[in-house]
Amino acid sequence: MVLASVGFIPREAILVWTGLAIFYMIFSPLEDSLWLTIASIPLYVALPLYETFDTFASWRILILVLAGCVFFKKGLSSLGLEKTTDGHWDFRSILKGNSLNWLVAGFLLMALLSFGVAFYKIIALKKLIFLLNILILFWIVKNLARRQEEILRVWQAVLAGGVVVAFVALIQFLAVLFIPLYNFWEFWAGKVISVFYGDGLAGLLSYSNTWFAYYSVNPPTLRLFSVFPDSHSFAMFNILLLPIFLTLFLYYKDNRHLKIFLKIMIALSFFGIVMSGSRGAWLSIVPVFLAVIYFYRKKIDEFLVKKSLQTLTLFIIFFVLSVGYPPVLYTFQSWQTGNFSSSTFSFFERAKSISDFEETSNKGRLEIWRASLQSVAGHPFLGVGLGNYVVVLDEKISAIKKGASAHNLYLDFASEIGIIGALFLVGIFVDILYTSWLIWRRSRELHFRFFGLLFGLYLLWVLGYSFFDVVLLNDKVLLLFMVNAATLYSLKSMIYGQKNN
Repeated sequence: MVLASVGFIPREAILVWTGLAIFYMIFSPLEDSLWLTIASIPLYVALPLYETFDTFASWRILILVLAGCVFFKKGLSSLGLEKTTDGHWDFRSILKGNSLNWLVAGFLLMALLSFGVAFYKIIALKKLIFLLNILILFWIVKNLARRQEEILRVWQAVLAGGVVVAFVALIQFLAVLFIPLYNFWEFWAGKVISVFYGDGLAGLLSYSNTWFAYYSVNPPTLRLFSVFPDSHSFAMFNILLLPIFLTLFLYYKDNRHLKIFLKIMIALSFFGIVMSGSRGAWLSIVPVFLAVIYFYRKKIDEFLVKKSLQTLTLFIIFFVLSVGYPPVLYTFQSWQTGNFSSSTFSFFERAKSISDFEETSNKGRLEIWRASLQSVAGHPFLGVGLGNYVVVLDEKISAIKKGASAHNLYLDFASEIGIIGALFLVGIFVDILYTSWLIWRRSRELHFRFFGLLFGLYLLWVLGYSFFDVVLLNDKVLLLFMVNAATLYSLKSMIYGQKNN
């Protein structure tokens, strides 16, 4: 992928790599295949199948291959089925006593029913297949990672992928100190994006993207986005990395070298969130701080809560230090362009714009929310059809490729599949939060209790962020979310298994 993204080898070589990955997964132990699948999440690319269809992501095939391997090697037991007293498989056991499965089934049912009102039925089908394809990874991780060692191995795979994300972000951060912003923009859109997301998106991002922050009187600054198509998904991905990085840091507290490495990765994740320039990420950390301060004042699990509070202060530190970034960038850029700006408050100017309702981005978002609410009021039961949000804005189907959305995850689904479907989605999040609380309060292992606390807190961050964007639906972000959630429910199974022993 790296060689293809810099133009040393043709994009078609990716097909060979994908073939080799499939061959490896078929003939390797399931645990190794799962590790490769998870570690590769940031590196999945668009397969150049043919000119008019070059956006098909490689993860779609590899997850299906992995699912096939699990099924053929483990049989029906891999589905979580139980046997009846007469020895037959009981398919009802999938839903029996499992609130999450019921909620997911309800959500998918409403999504399926919305096909009846969808104007673009092919688009609705594509989005449903997308969601089901990603849900498969949740099922695989939950069924393969059933012991402590297996869960830790899954998290180590996430760490490996996180290293790639941080490394690419650092390259971007340093590159613009020596390359004019326009040249950086042209190279990244023309070379890197085409490999990871296809020529269609590369063409779109060549003239419209969120890679730079613009100010009233100052030159633009780079917003880090790493291997992602936008800075918002990069910020969300880092938020989801942190619970795992912090848990591994506690687990490997006696390994000095690994502890230092994890400290660096944790710092880089917070650094990435700040330098993404995502105001939604900045604002939605507030509920997390409030929750941690509440637990701290109530003296609930003081050791773990204090550690959570200490790590969150890294966000504040990097946010304050970010004021020094624009003058440094402007100084280096002046050597490239001959233009110089001495302003030192560009990032704070962007933070202040959060409350400016006349600011172009904020004003546009408010208009979209108003249109979404009107659509929900007019189509409360089944919405306008899964994936058909463009109907709400009365735009052409081509707007889907440009990322047309409600800029609010809850309004987006309420508009597409109705209020009941959106309530099922909220129910899923509530069930995950409750499971996080169970792990935190009932696990025997300190590091697993820490993960329960952290994932619950950072899920609040994700849910808050989702009021301002639908970035959770970015494929790589959603894949990582599924890995986090799956290990959480694996831990729940372990806890209740311990109690029954």
